[in-house]
Amino acid sequence: MKRNWSFPVAARYLMTHGGRKGHLGNLLAVLGLVIGILTLVTVLTVMNGFQQGFISSINEIYSYHLRIENPEMTYNEVREITRDIPNISAVVPFADHQVILTSQDGFSRGIQIRFIDENAALSDQGFIQQLQMTRGDFLFPRPDTILLGADLARSVNAVVGDHLTLTFLDVSSGRGSVNNLEFSVGGIFRTGYYEYDRNMAFASLSSYPEERGSGNLVYGIKLKKHFRDLKVQETLQSAQGLDHTPVVSWRTYNSAFFNALKVEKTFMLLIVGLIFIVVAVNIYHSMKRGVRERLEELALLKAIGGTPGEIRKLYLYQGVLIGVTGCLFGTVLGILISMNINEIMDTAVSLSERLRMIGYGITGRSDSYQPRPFYFTDIPVHLMIRDLAIINGAALMSALLASWGAVRRYSGVNPAEIFRNE
Repeated sequence: MKRNWSFPVAARYLMTHGGRKGHLGNLLAVLGLVIGILTLVTVLTVMNGFQQGFISSINEIYSYHLRIENPEMTYNEVREITRDIPNISAVVPFADHQVILTSQDGFSRGIQIRFIDENAALSDQGFIQQLQMTRGDFLFPRPDTILLGADLARSVNAVVGDHLTLTFLDVSSGRGSVNNLEFSVGGIFRTGYYEYDRNMAFASLSSYPEERGSGNLVYGIKLKKHFRDLKVQETLQSAQGLDHTPVVSWRTYNSAFFNALKVEKTFMLLIVGLIFIVVAVNIYHSMKRGVRERLEELALLKAIGGTPGEIRKLYLYQGVLIGVTGCLFGTVLGILISMNINEIMDTAVSLSERLRMIGYGITGRSDSYQPRPFYFTDIPVHLMIRDLAIINGAALMSALLASWGAVRRYSGVNPAEIFRNE
């Protein structure tokens, strides 16, 4: 049986150059792949963390996974229809309204207030987990209790127990009129999403005036697996009583924002992935130079029975070894950096703060001072296997294409011509 000699010779060529151990070109190629993969894995893991955090905040707090808008039935009727539909975890009625909030200190701000059924909301675990109460509890002991976002409370100088005035425009009677509602701050929340922490408040649905409640009432539906929303949406729209009622998915309701996130990720992948082109060019020129330097050896291999296909495999195996080595080390290092990004950032921030203090001639430091240059407390990370597969596939393909391009002209070398020229 004929022995496959291409792979052991390829491994030997990978580690030697000009009869000496070590090959700087191949080492730089592996290093380039490691840096490129490490960078892409880290960037995309952090970007995925932010994107999933944004999507989670929007879906859990604001838009819900599905919305039944302006239904002609009561909450109990909607609850009865959705009771036996799989994947539905909660149904929450609510109504939104734009108001002007005025604190007892005279600070005013335009906000969106959501009047929500607190009993139904308490069954929505995703909402309760995302709505982190920094002061007070998610309870409405009185109908005139209101919950404020942390940055909203700070902007109007409000604390728990303060009295607020909500000014809204009532157009239910056909003529616009300005009405006021008095509320007391019962709690302060933080979602991690600045827009909601700055511009949103919650109150009990029982405090929403009945004359405006029916036309603005919306039922928010939470799913156990939000990527299965289309199937549940189709089931709801075919249910009796909801066949003529619009059921809106989170994909449609937030399509502009989510499409922007998708485009951002795609372009980031393409821009950072340009490093693979640089690495491929490096591999191509390094191997092409190596092929020219080893023409006599290739001619000898052909003279003793080597075929053009085996010569091509000799350098393709080199490309595989370079690609696999770069992918392995780059992926492992990228995952390690991503999983420890918060510790790395804390160390970098602390070091920069120390250098700044030294620059200003300040000696010593305060252990109680922890610089936080970001709105969020931790950098979120989310590792996706699909992204790892795309990154490693692109890196390996660039190495293989460069190897094939470098050897394709020389795989059919004529031994007699080479030896005659020698």
